[in-house]
Amino acid sequence: MIVRPNPLVRGCARCGPKGQIGADVPRNADRRAHRMAALQGQLPRLREATRELCSLHTRGGLWPSHIRIRSEFFSGSPYRTPPIARISAPRGINLQVYLLGLFEAQTRKRDGMAGPCPLPILGTRHEVSWSKIVVSAARQNMQAKVPVTAAQNRARQIKSAFKRLADENLAVRNIGDPANPFPLMLLHESGSAHFEKYGYTVPEWYENTPSTVSLHVNFFREGWVYLLTPAEIRMYLVLNHLAPRFPDVHAERGVYISEQDRMWRYDLSRDIYEAHLTLSRFGLVEKVDDKTRHADGKMINYSERAARGEFASPHRFKVAPDKSLREPAWERIERALMNYPPTFEQMKRKRG
Repeated sequence: MIVRPNPLVRGCARCGPKGQIGADVPRNADRRAHRMAALQGQLPRLREATRELCSLHTRGGLWPSHIRIRSEFFSGSPYRTPPIARISAPRGINLQVYLLGLFEAQTRKRDGMAGPCPLPILGTRHEVSWSKIVVSAARQNMQAKVPVTAAQNRARQIKSAFKRLADENLAVRNIGDPANPFPLMLLHESGSAHFEKYGYTVPEWYENTPSTVSLHVNFFREGWVYLLTPAEIRMYLVLNHLAPRFPDVHAERGVYISEQDRMWRYDLSRDIYEAHLTLSRFGLVEKVDDKTRHADGKMINYSERAARGEFASPHRFKVAPDKSLREPAWERIERALMNYPPTFEQMKRKRG
C-alpha cells in the first residue's frame, strides 16, 4: 500500500493548500477577527442567556449533572443522513435551538415523556422565554417599511428554527390548546416518524454508551452551546461518542475517526473534521502528538515513507474531562483567539 496525503489536512499555515507561501493565512485571520468581533458584540446577551439557563437548571430541585443525547441524532449510515447534518447551518440557530430544547426537557423531567416545552417565544420581563435563552445575531431595522426590533427579529429566527425542526420530524409546533398552544414539543432524536406519536422521552438510566452521549451541564451553563460553531459541536459530539466506547484506547493513545466512519456514519465533511483544530485550542480536545507528522499535520519524510509503502497514521484525539467546561466559554475562546500563534508571514516581516 502506498501512503497517500492525508485528505483531512488541507495545508499548513506556511505553504497553504497549493504550496503558495501564506496562501490561506488572510482567510484564517479574517475568520478569527470576525469571530472575535461577534463574541464581543454578543457578550451582554451571552451573560443574560447563561443566567436564564442556570435558573432552568436549578428549578424544582432536579439539578441533573449531564444532558444525554441519543446517538441517532448525530450517527447515521450510508442510507440515512443523521438529523444533525440536516439541520446544521453555519449561520443558523437550528442546532442551538434543538440542544437547548433537550436541556430544557431534561432539567424539567428526569424520566418519562417530557411533553410540550412550557417556554413562550416572547415572555414577560421576569419570565424565562426562548427569546432570552437563544443567542443570535438579531439586529433591529427601524428603516424598514415596517420597523422591526431586535427582539422581533430574534423571535422570527426562533420560529424559523422551530419550522426546520418540524420539517425534519424532530419537533411538533403549536401543540395543545388551539387558543393558547405551546410553541414546541420535541420528538425522538432520530427524526423517525415511528416515534412521533410518543413525543420525546428522557433517556432512561440503562441507555448508556454507545446509545447516548453525555454532555456536562456546564456545556450549556457556561455558554459553550452558543459560542461553538455547528461544525465544532458536531465534531465534539462524535469524539464524545467514541471516547467512552474505547476507554482504554482513549486513555492510552487517543481515539481516531476512520475515513469510512467519517463519511458514512457521521457524515463529516473535511471542513467539519478540521474543527478539531479550534476545539484543541479551546481546551476541549487534545490532539495526540504523532512522531511521524509535522505540527501542521504533514508526514515527515513523506517520499521515503511512500517508497517503502508505509501507511499514513490517522490523527488521534483525547476528549478533555468535564472540568474543562467549568470556565465561561467566552473567556476561554477570547483568550485562544487573541493568543493565536504568529503566521509565517508575520514571523518573516518581524525578522525582516
